[in-house]
Amino acid sequence: MKYTFLQKAMTSIAAAAGTALLLGSHTAQAVYPDHPIKIVVPYNAGGGTDVLSRAVAAGLGNVLKTTVIVDNRPGASGMIGSDLVARAAPDGYTLVMTAADTHTINPHVYPKISYDARKDFVAVAQVGYLPYALIVSPKLGVSTVKEYIALAKKSPGKLTYASWGVGSSSHVAMEMLNVGQALDVLHVPFTGAAPAMTAIMGGQVDALFVPLSLAKPNADAGKVKLLGLAAPKRFGGAPDVPTLTEQGVNVIAAPWIGILAPAGTPQKVLDTLSNAVAQAVKTDKVIKALTVGGLEINVRNSKDFASFLIEDYTLWGDTVKAANIRAE
Repeated sequence: MKYTFLQKAMTSIAAAAGTALLLGSHTAQAVYPDHPIKIVVPYNAGGGTDVLSRAVAAGLGNVLKTTVIVDNRPGASGMIGSDLVARAAPDGYTLVMTAADTHTINPHVYPKISYDARKDFVAVAQVGYLPYALIVSPKLGVSTVKEYIALAKKSPGKLTYASWGVGSSSHVAMEMLNVGQALDVLHVPFTGAAPAMTAIMGGQVDALFVPLSLAKPNADAGKVKLLGLAAPKRFGGAPDVPTLTEQGVNVIAAPWIGILAPAGTPQKVLDTLSNAVAQAVKTDKVIKALTVGGLEINVRNSKDFASFLIEDYTLWGDTVKAANIRAE
């Protein structure tokens, strides 16, 4: 009787353990994704990054056959939303789609930042970059970047440039030009791109680096003068606009737009997402939305994007240090 009882008990335990192993194996092998994905956008709804993110999110949802939700968490120059994702579970269901500002510029500008841009995140995929255009007030009377530089050198401390905030990409981009060309131009920060554009169109400031999507329509209308792109190549949506490099001024200020995940996210999940991004941006609908939004599509997979982020961190950081840019 005792032996039979022990036999039955051991058999029951073994059966239960086997069932648990099978269930565990099934859970571990669950196909990703099996429920909705949330993409945090650390900027206001309706802004440039938000519009681009929603186009990519819709494309990802179609590729992955799941719902992809965009969750706007603006504030503190994009750091509030980024911090939220840094603290999220590393399971591929909470991501951040952001720009260079939050991860390769802000860490150099702000002495206190709640997340470590290099350690708290892993790269998913770069979607592309925003070609920044150098525009000036028509009242300035210059038509090329060389003429602008000559005028600035002739009148040190007399010209002004706008940005949408201390330490913003527009601010650091202009300092790339100033540092590289040894220019003394006064910075006039505004609270956003719209008031900065209004000031330059009204002639209250002389120059501004701004995404081409904002510069081109106003240049075509004669409200500003577009001198060139601080981008690696001409933008496909505006092939008539030359780069600054073509004009002999080596300034590349083209903030990336990409997706990051919390550190610790499995590489298999990152690869799935990275491949899905590459597929999503090949569809005509997404291509059109991104191009209209001023994005030069330039997809990098998880591994390549991670390597690029290291280089970009140094690129912007060197300018911030050289120009002594600090924000509180």
